[in-house]
Amino acid sequence: MRRARLDQAAMVLSGVCMVHCIASVAGLFAIGLLASFGAVDEIFHRAMLALIVPVSVLAIVAGYRRHRRLSVLLPGLAALTGLCLMAVFEEALHGVWEPLLTTLVGIGLIATHFGNIRACKVCEGAHEDIRPA
Repeated sequence: MRRARLDQAAMVLSGVCMVHCIASVAGLFAIGLLASFGAVDEIFHRAMLALIVPVSVLAIVAGYRRHRRLSVLLPGLAALTGLCLMAVFEEALHGVWEPLLTTLVGIGLIATHFGNIRACKVCEGAHEDIRPA
């Protein structure tokens, strides 16, 4: 069950990151105001990256070891790669591209973690059918 908690935590972190990016552009929420303070905004981005990547990698790999579905593993790794590339090329992506790409990557990560949870539940259900009574 610890693996599912990692997936859930990664989904929440990805969601917070998406809300921040969208709010920064729209100027709607207090978390979006961090964009007004360059250093604070940079710290927020680095902190989110430092949290999302390891939690996601742990959850995705643990899930893959259980269900062995490349259809869950590969999109997750692609989304994480995209997130890291966005961090490297952050300066070039300012404007509309950053929130758009962050939203797409965030949706990809959330979908991956949701798929990871579902695939593990299916796998666990299959194992229960095999166990002797």
